Amino acid sequence: MERTSTSRSICPRCQRPIQGGCICGALPDAPLRLRQCHCLILQHPHERRRKNRSLPFVEMCLSTDSLTIAVARRLGRTQLDEASHFQERLTDSSHTNLWLIYPCEEAVSLEQAVKDWKDEQLLQETRSTVVLLLLDATWKFAKEMDASNRTRNLYPSHMKRVQLTENDLQTLSKPKRFDIRTPPSEQHLSTAETLALVVSKVENDETIYETLMKPLDLMVEQWHSFQESKKPQTPA
Repeated sequence: MERTSTSRSICPRCQRPIQGGCICGALPDAPLRLRQCHCLILQHPHERRRKNRSLPFVEMCLSTDSLTIAVARRLGRTQLDEASHFQERLTDSSHTNLWLIYPCEEAVSLEQAVKDWKDEQLLQETRSTVVLLLLDATWKFAKEMDASNRTRNLYPSHMKRVQLTENDLQTLSKPKRFDIRTPPSEQHLSTAETLALVVSKVENDETIYETLMKPLDLMVEQWHSFQESKKPQTPA
């Protein structure tokens, strides 16, 4: 007897099930190329193995020269050999505008960081780019990663700490957008949401935020639809 395959067809572009899971219709026609910033993502190994991650949707929207990802629990050359460009951009002192996007007491708001950066360019009559460093992990692991980098003095000395304040969040983001995972509060965003919001402000282009959020929103919508379909039907 011939065996029937139970595997689902996978879309070659988004690597999601074609039936009910493909998000290609929400992707931009061509990857976005950032002009004012470059994104560095330090991704926890456990996050890499999770299925309900937000970062892959950003990867599908941005050009490869706009985003660099390294998988490690902390910074350091020995752990990041597989992403040499990551380490080069991180330690290059010519990139004086290196921002770690992570909340802490000494961090400045995103609004203030962008203002200071623009004022500096006007004062020096030069154009400079911003290197954005984000920690991609659950909030528990992200806290451990930040603490590990701090205690080992692995962060570059010229790095600035930047955080999203309520004022920053009111401009573009909406609460509980990526609700397939549970954050500590509505102010705690997924990596994709955080990156999209920060990049749109640095690039001064709000359409970037909407472009990066479109595939994420579609995936969340599909997830909720699937969860609803699994619920037992109530007899009429």
